[in-house]
Amino acid sequence: MKKYYQDIVDEVFGCTYRHRTLRTLFDPDSSEWQETAIDEKVQILSKLIGSNKITIHEILRGYVHFYKYELAGKKHVLDSLQDGLGMLLAESILPSEKEKSLIK
Repeated sequence: MKKYYQDIVDEVFGCTYRHRTLRTLFDPDSSEWQETAIDEKVQILSKLIGSNKITIHEILRGYVHFYKYELAGKKHVLDSLQDGLGMLLAESILPSEKEKSLIK
């Protein structure tokens, strides 16, 4: 039986992880998003992908499936997925303010 992405999140973090739904990573409109700084979000995602237990594609497919079918009453969560991904991507590839000052 294939594992749900949330089960793999728990496995990687060694407990029932408090951010197991990953709204803290992908839903800027949620209260969960407010609970972590952007660098912590990048660390969470890096740890998951670095575990080699799940890929980014599997995480996203699982996330979409969960909110589209299993919690159908919360389909609105998916409306902000692209924004959340964009913010994570920007943070992970754009230089920080400190790095920008070193470049000048």
